[in-house]
Amino acid sequence: MKLTSILLLTVTILPATVPFAVLAQPLPATTPTPAAYEPLPTLNASAILQPQYFRGPNFTVRSPIPTYFGSNHYTIDSDFGIFEADGNEMLMRRVAEINAIAKLQAISQTKEFTQAAAQAAEAPFQVAQDLVTSPVSTISSVPRGIWGFLNRAGEAVKEAAGGQQSTAAEGNVVENMTGFSKIKRDLAIKLGVDPYTTNEVFQKELNNVAWTAFLGKFTVDLGMAAVGGPALSAVNVTSSLTDALRDKSPTELRLMNLGLLMNDMGVSPEIADAFLNNNAISPTTQTILVAALAQLGNIPGQAELIRRAATSQDEHDAIAYQQSCQLMANLNKSTPVARITHLNGLTVCQTNDGSLVVPIQWDYAAWTPATERFITALKAEKFTNPVSGYVVILTGVASPMTSKALAARGVSLTTKALPGPLQ
Repeated sequence: MKLTSILLLTVTILPATVPFAVLAQPLPATTPTPAAYEPLPTLNASAILQPQYFRGPNFTVRSPIPTYFGSNHYTIDSDFGIFEADGNEMLMRRVAEINAIAKLQAISQTKEFTQAAAQAAEAPFQVAQDLVTSPVSTISSVPRGIWGFLNRAGEAVKEAAGGQQSTAAEGNVVENMTGFSKIKRDLAIKLGVDPYTTNEVFQKELNNVAWTAFLGKFTVDLGMAAVGGPALSAVNVTSSLTDALRDKSPTELRLMNLGLLMNDMGVSPEIADAFLNNNAISPTTQTILVAALAQLGNIPGQAELIRRAATSQDEHDAIAYQQSCQLMANLNKSTPVARITHLNGLTVCQTNDGSLVVPIQWDYAAWTPATERFITALKAEKFTNPVSGYVVILTGVASPMTSKALAARGVSLTTKALPGPLQ
């Protein structure tokens, strides 16, 4: 179940149009009764999105936009197919990928590229065709299956380290695949796209250009700026972290993250392995999450957060944990976070000044019975340290009713706490 679903499940015994107050105590039809709760809305793309995320030269976001489980669900019509985006963060990523596909296709149509591609086609590598036609199952495409591929390719390295010499062919494969992977990561990041995106259309175009650049000695000119938009900068990726994502292989990222988890945060090897080997959590998401968590220092609750994140069922779950950690890292800059805990499945942290903070990925917060129950449980919970106040920090926005209800209950609200596509 997604992190925010616990706040959004509603009982549908009677039509949603019947106000909750009316169900509790019927009143005469002539007596106006304000609704105690609100239904989940259906939003208009042009009204809520910044122009560059609503429409571009190669895409348009459909209206209406349904909301459920804390996420706005987007459908994107593009020149390259129909794409789905579950949440604001994924919308930014998909738009970046669509813009990047257009750029890569334009590059592949140039005379220089065609000449280099002919040269690359003569290279004696059987894997070339697989890289172009089956990008999802090959190196640096997506997290699913990537560890097995890398581990098999890395056997030659292990054998050499153990005194067993690999053949020249094995050594060349490892070296050449590493070089190709590096070019792919470099191109993706320059395009403003996560190198490990699950977007197969983008991965196919990226493999096509990267393979030609690798074997055909083709220099890719992407211009001065990331044509795909701020997909990586939007998640507060620092320059040093960007360098790591570009320069380190997935295995190297894994070892780097493993060291931070075990040595700096006291996470057990078993929990760290469960987190790092979960195919639903891409190397990029793992690295951003761990880096954000490390900014808090060694505080209570980090190991438990990693244990919960390790149970992520899909990409959306993993990014929700990532963004919770980013929200805490941002908060820590001004108000140090002292400890992390959880309530009803949601991450909660407490700062040094006693404030209890709920940092949550939530695109549009509506006031529902489940939302009220969570806030009531939050204020009723007995924490070890005295609580000086309550704060909810959202990646998205809240309805007017939610803002008013939280204020009435003494809960501060911060919205759009991470860069996003909303106006």
